[in-house]
Amino acid sequence: MKKWKMIRVGLLVLGLWVFPVSIVSAQNMETRVKFLEDIDNVDWYKVYEKDIVIGWKGLPDNFYGWNHRTAVKASVKSLYEVKVWSVRHRQKSWSPGKGGHICVTTAKFGHFGKSNCNK
Repeated sequence: MKKWKMIRVGLLVLGLWVFPVSIVSAQNMETRVKFLEDIDNVDWYKVYEKDIVIGWKGLPDNFYGWNHRTAVKASVKSLYEVKVWSVRHRQKSWSPGKGGHICVTTAKFGHFGKSNCNK
C-alpha cells in the first residue's frame, strides 16, 4: 500500500514540474521565432503548444532553409518534438493536423528531424 502511495506522490510531483516547464518552453518558443517577422514572404505565424504555423505569401528561394531554421531554433531547450507547418497566407484559420498544408518540418532538442519540404 505504501508503495502505491509513493508512486502516486512521485507522479504528482513530476506532473507539477512538467506542466510549468512546458508553459515556459512555449513562451520561449515565441521569442525564438521572432526572426520570422523580418522575412518578406512570411505574412503571419502562430505558435501553438508544440507547433508553429507559418503563413507564406509566395515561397522564397530558400524556403526549405527557413523551415529548417525555424524548427531547429524553436526546439532548442524544448522537452518535445516541434513541428513547423507551412501554409498559404490565406489559411489564417488553419490549425495543425488539418489537410491542405504546403509541408511540415520537425526538430527535437535543437536537432533537425525530418521534412517533406522541397529543397
